Amino acid sequence: MPSTTNAKKIISVLCGCLLLSLAACSLNQRSVRPSWENGVLRVGVTPNYPGLIHKAADTGLISGLEAECATLLAERLHSRLQLVELEWEKQIPALERKKVDIIMSAMSITEMRKLRVAFSEPYLAINQMALTTKAEENTFRSVQEILATRKPIGVEKGTTGDIFVQRYCLVAETLFFSSPDIAVKALRDKRIALFIHDGPVLGSYVASNSTDDLVLLKIPLTSEELAWAVRLNDPDLLEEVNSALADWKDDGTLQKLIKKWLPQ
Repeated sequence: MPSTTNAKKIISVLCGCLLLSLAACSLNQRSVRPSWENGVLRVGVTPNYPGLIHKAADTGLISGLEAECATLLAERLHSRLQLVELEWEKQIPALERKKVDIIMSAMSITEMRKLRVAFSEPYLAINQMALTTKAEENTFRSVQEILATRKPIGVEKGTTGDIFVQRYCLVAETLFFSSPDIAVKALRDKRIALFIHDGPVLGSYVASNSTDDLVLLKIPLTSEELAWAVRLNDPDLLEEVNSALADWKDDGTLQKLIKKWLPQ
């Protein structure tokens, strides 16, 4: 039977170990806190969407509705904003791997994406639409003529335009492009007859079209909502984002930004 002195020593050692273990757990918890709780909001962007999130070729400046919203959100969270440029198809994997805290890059809400991310309340409703040329305009006068065409259709890979064409334009040849700029060039070069993408994107190309050779077909192909995406296990950030959105809708901030960046 151990002496009283030895028993006290054993208890003292065990208490010390327990305190060290608790301290280690506390440090570990602090080390895995989301970056936005440590003063940096990392926002995943694919800056190829005129009006929403776009990078100027000459200056490298990223601007648009979502860039301004990201700035406002970072200020609200008392965080420094870090825009993380990613290829579109790498956005959700980067979020899942905790390389970014939130995706603010013209992402449509879909059931498949809901399996991997938590969406905020929507901030904009849009349609998938089709861009064509003056020469092809009369070929596509209805949704049926678009769906039945055998002419090549361009899409940006991984977008809802891509999903729409794969699902409904069953006899058309589909050409995949890495950005809207490249797809529009292919349209002008007559390598495709249609480019299907978000209406605001296509509208921006028509608005800036100096040669007047592009035509936006006034035929909505889908109805969808854009929102921002956070990790499924980050409800605190989701709550902060939804709270910010509610305030911006109530005080008119969001509507002002929409009118500023998407006047068409």
